[in-house]
Amino acid sequence: MSRWLLLCLLLAPIFSVHAADDETAVRAAFAAYKSAVLARQGERAADQVTTGTLREYARYRELALSAPRTELEALPMTERLQVLIIRARVPARDLRAMDGRTVFAHAVDRGWIGREGVERSELGTLQVDGDHAAARLKIGTVEMPFDFEFEREQGRWHFNLIPLVTMSEDVFKQLARQNGVSENEMVMTLVRGLSEAPVDDSLWDPPAQ
Repeated sequence: MSRWLLLCLLLAPIFSVHAADDETAVRAAFAAYKSAVLARQGERAADQVTTGTLREYARYRELALSAPRTELEALPMTERLQVLIIRARVPARDLRAMDGRTVFAHAVDRGWIGREGVERSELGTLQVDGDHAAARLKIGTVEMPFDFEFEREQGRWHFNLIPLVTMSEDVFKQLARQNGVSENEMVMTLVRGLSEAPVDDSLWDPPAQ
């Protein structure tokens, strides 16, 4: 028993150093993402997010190009919003030449991805568990009851944006209820507010081939 105790005491400083290094790396990854978004540097921002995030943007791209209304209506509100914003803002001929990474980078370049929110955001209390890390969202001096998530991929920490999209679902549903409108009506209200040109219900139909 004493041997195990001695081993644990000897290894404890090593684990502490590694945890501190990981925490520093996670905070640096978020700082790099935040800097890229605020500077509208899409390629640099894409380097800081998880491959899962970019896969989701590839899926949004495919849905924007091909999904009929019935398929979109079966999606969560947040995903409907993502797809319709892409449809409204990116011409189909341009979208066909893109992949998930270029769609994401394009959105950052044009300031469509959370510039106002990320500007005020910092990382609060942070916990690392293997290749996953979670850090409390901190605004000013206040930690909010929500975690930013990070994944270690190929030896580097990356920001996972997908939980942010999922978190927004309940907020959008509540907005629809408070305004006495359907989910689709609320989605279209949000799309119109974010679009650079007028949109109508034809946006629910995929673009012509």
